[in-house]
Amino acid sequence: MARAPIDPSIVVDLDTVAEPAISPDGGTVAYVRGDVDGDSLRRSSHIETVGFEGGKARRFTTGPLDARPTWSPDGGQLAFLRSHRKEDGGATPPQVWVVASGGGGARQLTDFVGPVRSITWLPDSSAVIAAVDVDPDAPGPDADDSIPRAKRVNRIYYRADGLGWRGDAHRQLFRVDARSVAAKQLTRADHDCYSPTPSPDGSLIAFASSDRSAQRQRKTPGKFELCVMPSDGGAVQRVVRDLSGLGPIAWSPDGARLAFVSGGAEYAYSQSYLWTVGLEGGEPKAITDDSIQPTGANIPLADPPAMHWGARRITFAAERHGSSGIYSATPSGSTVEALRAPTELGAGLSLSSDGGRAAVLSSTLDRPNEVTAVDLEAGAEQAVTAISSGYLDERDVAKTERFTFKRGGLEIECWLTFPTGFDRSKQYPLVLEVHGGPNGFFGNGWMPLHQMLASAGYLVLYINPRGSSTYGQDFVSRVFRDWGGEDYLDQMAAINRVLRRSYVDESRLAIHGYSYGGFMTSWTVGHTDRFKSAIVAAPVTNLVSMYGQTDIAVQFGEQQWGGTPFENFEAYVEHSPITYAPNVTTPVLLLHGEADIRCPISQSEEYYTALKRAGKQVEFVRFPGGFHGFVRSGHPAMVRSYHEHVLEWFERTLK
Repeated sequence: MARAPIDPSIVVDLDTVAEPAISPDGGTVAYVRGDVDGDSLRRSSHIETVGFEGGKARRFTTGPLDARPTWSPDGGQLAFLRSHRKEDGGATPPQVWVVASGGGGARQLTDFVGPVRSITWLPDSSAVIAAVDVDPDAPGPDADDSIPRAKRVNRIYYRADGLGWRGDAHRQLFRVDARSVAAKQLTRADHDCYSPTPSPDGSLIAFASSDRSAQRQRKTPGKFELCVMPSDGGAVQRVVRDLSGLGPIAWSPDGARLAFVSGGAEYAYSQSYLWTVGLEGGEPKAITDDSIQPTGANIPLADPPAMHWGARRITFAAERHGSSGIYSATPSGSTVEALRAPTELGAGLSLSSDGGRAAVLSSTLDRPNEVTAVDLEAGAEQAVTAISSGYLDERDVAKTERFTFKRGGLEIECWLTFPTGFDRSKQYPLVLEVHGGPNGFFGNGWMPLHQMLASAGYLVLYINPRGSSTYGQDFVSRVFRDWGGEDYLDQMAAINRVLRRSYVDESRLAIHGYSYGGFMTSWTVGHTDRFKSAIVAAPVTNLVSMYGQTDIAVQFGEQQWGGTPFENFEAYVEHSPITYAPNVTTPVLLLHGEADIRCPISQSEEYYTALKRAGKQVEFVRFPGGFHGFVRSGHPAMVRSYHEHVLEWFERTLK
């Protein structure tokens, strides 16, 4: 019996697992299971639980849209976020619900106008701290939606990709009593508050705040502050200021110090470190070097992984050379060691109350995310879910080879995925995949698109050129002010290396990249004619216009491109792919979400017009409602359609 290919139907056929949460005693793991209805193409999600040693999973909540399971410290309750579907196809703002750990009916704890973004219990399990979007200009319940309303802008960050219009909305902290459901607003200023973390005795809350200085609109934005305030409300103490990213946060056992993950002070996008600081403030102390990269927070879209400060060590998640692990450091920084560092990608670290047990999502090159339970003291682990096994049992999974080469004194890590049914005596077309960022990275984990391309008969080459993260500060910073420079040459060197293999058909080379990968793809086809097909997805093509359009240009663009366009106009033009559009000979397909604020669709519109006007072969596909990350978590119809267009374009232009 023929085995089915891995193709765009994976969006419907493969259930997902996310957001593991281990109980305080380490005996039970909760997680979110997601699925897509094949007829309506609507996503659903509910929470399941399973024992630490594995066994049969138990459906714990009903859905339809449940997320963020969070155990109470006494283990008696599980809080989570729930949304309901609306008739127009949207969903209600997520609110906090709680259910007894023994099961039963869930009850609603909050009813805010805006969405709840995260929840944290106080240590005595009496209340939760909720981070909630509060919009002072939100229309009232009786407002007529048919009448348009003008929108006033007063700050630089009035939009955010994945969240949309922000205006004067800010994320505020609320304390919500678990019994009476009475809610008290703790923060009210025009700052955003993230990652609330209660002190061991519950009297204080540490949290990440957006820049609170009076000069924040004039100085380089994107900075954060580590703040502390009473858990029942009161004055905010600004412990550390001018941080480049912030999260996760952990308290020392005596409540006198804080540990936190943040980047170096010089760059907003850089290597991250683990730091400690006393409540009195002062200069933080870095207790890790850049040999590992502690995992930070994806503010404002997702919570950071857990971090635990115990009697002997601080336990945290980190990446190194394209792989994820669980690490520990002594508070002095004298010893940093890997507690678990396999060749895989991990996410969503959750830790028991004593830090001895963990639950984490883990994927390998040949397996999607599953939940792994880890005994950090004994060094033992077991997979406690196997949600992808039924899907994979019916399909051939492509094999992937890792290799490295040196260029300019740097070691460049690469992967080559082989077509299913690979025959060394044949020749195959090759697709070069380029990651985003530019400070993102490819890793030793499951890549659905690469598997689809392999099932369709393509070799897939992907690399981490200079500028990629997880290799230290020097490596990551080499792309700053050099977009399309040495990192482009790293990509070409990798292609040349693979072309030595007899089974690679040099006449059928293709390239595909998303975000910064879209920049690199459009840059590449403007500088070489060796590729016979290109897909430019959600790109940056014009740095000058990008500066005023994206939601991150000020803190991101000024660092990456070398100041403002008024200060460095010629460099902006020189490093813009649209400058080289007349040189393009490769057929180009542009793919872009219409709701993308990170890399606005106007970047593709400009490039499409330039290529079309120059008589080049170019097509343009737009995805309604697609934000920058829609290819991972957008509407299933759009995710499936994206992958269908990729495969169809390469089939048409290469085969």
